[in-house]
Amino acid sequence: MSTPWSTTGAPAPPRVGALSRVKERLTAAHVVLWACFAIVGTAVMVPTGTLVWQSFTKSTPAGTVLALDSFAKVLGKGATYQLLLNTVTFSAAMTVVAGTLGFLFAWIAARSNAPGRHFMPIAILLPYLVPPTLGAITWILLLSPSNGIINTCLKALVGGAPFNIYSFAGMVFVESLYTFPLSFMFFFAALSSLNPTLEEASAVSGAGPLRTLWRTTVPSMWPTILSVATLLFIIGLESFDVAWFLGYPAKIYLLSIEVFLLTRYKYPPDLGSAAVFGVIAFLAAVVMIAAYRRVTLQRERFATITGKGYRSGALDIRWMRWPASVLFYLLVTIIGVLPVLLLLAISLNAVSWPFEITWRPSLENFRWILTDSESLRAIGNTAFLAIGGAFTVVILGFFVGYIGVRTQVRGRGVLDYLAFVPFAFPSTVLAVGIIGALITTPLYNTIWIMLLAFSIKFLPYGLRNLSNNMLQIHRELEEASFAAGAGLMRTLWRVVLPLTVPGIVAAWSLLLIVFMRQFSLPIMLSSPGSQVVTIMLFQEFEAGQMGHVAAYGMLLVGSCIPFIVVARYVGRASQSI
Repeated sequence: MSTPWSTTGAPAPPRVGALSRVKERLTAAHVVLWACFAIVGTAVMVPTGTLVWQSFTKSTPAGTVLALDSFAKVLGKGATYQLLLNTVTFSAAMTVVAGTLGFLFAWIAARSNAPGRHFMPIAILLPYLVPPTLGAITWILLLSPSNGIINTCLKALVGGAPFNIYSFAGMVFVESLYTFPLSFMFFFAALSSLNPTLEEASAVSGAGPLRTLWRTTVPSMWPTILSVATLLFIIGLESFDVAWFLGYPAKIYLLSIEVFLLTRYKYPPDLGSAAVFGVIAFLAAVVMIAAYRRVTLQRERFATITGKGYRSGALDIRWMRWPASVLFYLLVTIIGVLPVLLLLAISLNAVSWPFEITWRPSLENFRWILTDSESLRAIGNTAFLAIGGAFTVVILGFFVGYIGVRTQVRGRGVLDYLAFVPFAFPSTVLAVGIIGALITTPLYNTIWIMLLAFSIKFLPYGLRNLSNNMLQIHRELEEASFAAGAGLMRTLWRVVLPLTVPGIVAAWSLLLIVFMRQFSLPIMLSSPGSQVVTIMLFQEFEAGQMGHVAAYGMLLVGSCIPFIVVARYVGRASQSI
């Protein structure tokens, strides 16, 4: 005789309803996984495969044949190694400067008793009003050795131009200024949730603030420091805006600049050599992504940083309170306020270029950009790419993020890694791969190829924002939906999506800002009729029309302000879920 609890005899009848629901969930999850694999894999691997193919082939009268000519040409030049050394040195120097500034000021804002520290996380958003392209142009206006405003004012005192922005130091200086706010935000988030017990014990034992910082805080933050340093180094490797405006005139070439010159300035374009640099960049990308993921996972295992929201007391930094606060706000003013004021003055014709105070304000420059047909087309293209690209990335990022952090489907880690690859690809290199893959299709030389490139390049941005947001949702809500008989897609629509709306809006707003500011992809992929605002700005700069440049700059700044506000406050709301 058997009972329902017996281990012998006839088995108990299966619970068909429960098994069906499990099967439905697994089937739906796998369908979503493979759909995401198909989309992301095609978007990432086709340009990458095209780069590899172009680097190992050459065109002959008989057709395309396998050859190592491009590798021999590139690797046989001494200039190649100087270029790679420049790129690595620039990235490392920028990482040290931006990372150090970001960490120190984040520590002051999160852990010290400096006056105005509570407003620092808001003030640090001001530099995001100025795209790197505008930032580089602004510092040319200020520190050009021939007619920069600061150099012009100092020539009478020192007998010459004391500063030269067209230098390696100038490149590192400007790139660091516009990258350090990013490191600040990463470090501030980690420091705000750091267990203060060790710091408080250090202070009680008589250690000063700097000793406590060096001996206690830094070791506790080491995984985060490595993670942020890796991120900054990747950003440095793909730098284009600053490298083009400040490095190219001084013949200081980085990898991204060389790829651009080979494909856009050389006739006929040397796609083979550009592809070789692309393969080098791809190998570096794989290594950097692996390193970034490794240190990120290590950071998550550290018990000193948790989600408990520690309420730490402010550490007394004594005489450094006021100097630290003044230095922070001075730096933010120099980065975020001074460029905007200068651009505003030039756009209104209150200041002319070369530098002269005219005091004849007018709206002529704005009238021109808002009535010229080519300018209006560029504004429309920018709006289309920003809105359409942000929607594309958010939708794809939502599904990829859900598979990665809310399911246990085998292969989700590979999908997440694949989706993150474009982040470490220099934009110019990615553009070469996309051009090679689509040059024979109707998409080539249209705005759609830029929409595709934007979506591929910035998928990691949306994915990380949405994944972090989903991690804050309790699993019990999904489990209750599944237990009630809802399938995966219904659960996503009725449970997960409503709870992630604040995070989606914040991610969409940030992506919109990034797309409006983008310069390196459009300059590689745009064609007559598909230019965007940053390309028009570049063309006017090359033509010496600084009034038009400043007007375009103010248009970009004004367009970014509402979305920065939305991303800030809606993003904070998403963290309370």
